[in-house]
Amino acid sequence: MCRYNSKGGYNVPFGRYKSPYFPEKEMLVFHKKSRNADFVLSGFEQVIQSAKKGDVIYCDPPYVPLSISANFTSYSSGGFNLEEQQQLADLANKTSAKGIPILISNHNTPFTRKAYDNAKKITKFHVQRFISCNGEKRGTAGELLALFE
Repeated sequence: MCRYNSKGGYNVPFGRYKSPYFPEKEMLVFHKKSRNADFVLSGFEQVIQSAKKGDVIYCDPPYVPLSISANFTSYSSGGFNLEEQQQLADLANKTSAKGIPILISNHNTPFTRKAYDNAKKITKFHVQRFISCNGEKRGTAGELLALFE
């Protein structure tokens, strides 16, 4: 995970683990497969607009908050608000009409279901949360994958 605070500083705790798992095999597989990928550091608009037929785009934006009290969106100093969430969904819909598929992951909320209503397929599921400021409240959360194609 990579996350930054409102001042632009790295903001992911190291944690205290008795037996930390180091995913060496998975990292080596990723390393091998990544040789055929292009990694770009740019805003989502520029990346999506530069896509061409034959490309596949996966977007993992900062998730829409599940509730007002869980309103954490500061993964970067600029944040990622609901207007940008909608802009991403609109751009995904527009780009998929050109034959470039886009898959977006996010929380399953009324906002995301409405924003992604033009997706060809939406898959909903629950995931276990392991990151939270309050360890007692770590539970499952509804997520979705929206496929625009």
